[in-house]
Amino acid sequence: MSLTGRGANRMLSPKMQRMQRSIRINDGQLLGLAEKARYDCVLAGHLYKRCSDSNKWLLRWFRLYQNLLFYYDTEQSAKPTGVIFLEGCYCERLITPSGSGQAGGNKQGKEGEEKVVSFSIMYRRENQRQYELRADTISECKAWIDAIKMASFNKLLLQKEELEQKHLHLLQVVESEKTAKWQYTRHCEDLTVEIKKLREELFTLKKEWRLLPQKQSFGPNSRRPSEADEDEEEE
Repeated sequence: MSLTGRGANRMLSPKMQRMQRSIRINDGQLLGLAEKARYDCVLAGHLYKRCSDSNKWLLRWFRLYQNLLFYYDTEQSAKPTGVIFLEGCYCERLITPSGSGQAGGNKQGKEGEEKVVSFSIMYRRENQRQYELRADTISECKAWIDAIKMASFNKLLLQKEELEQKHLHLLQVVESEKTAKWQYTRHCEDLTVEIKKLREELFTLKKEWRLLPQKQSFGPNSRRPSEADEDEEEE
């Protein structure tokens, strides 16, 4: 990825300018993104950055914005000193050397302690610069590694597709629930109509049952045929 514009070129080493050719951005755009990073960064804080031409560590203020890692001379600096493109990078904690040895034990022990909180940003391409950074604590080191690993548009696209799939699944579930609710409502309405019909039929049967004794009754002095037949049989 190469940057066009003198200001942008000053932020990248010549090797980075040669190797990074897929993205073109000018100085104004880069400064605009750096300004957004001041108010909308994912993570910000002090880190030590190893110089590319020496083993010297320089304290810099870093801001992570999307897939760009800006670094400044101080926290109050208005313009970034440089920027690291994180797309397609690998971020891992540096391996601590095993043992300190007898000769130079103090020096190697100090380097081992530094590497516990140090991490590197690497790329697949050969001859592309590897960045080494160091935090003050293990927790800060882990926080930066986790944040940088997530700072990729490709990963964001995968997360977006995953969320879209989940959203589609939820829409299907909601639609299925709506259909089930509609069917249940229709079923309840049909049952309500059926109950109403049964009540009307029951009311009619009760009414007919109440009128039935009056049709079969005789006068007050008359006897029913069944009673007369029973008297004759007794005689």
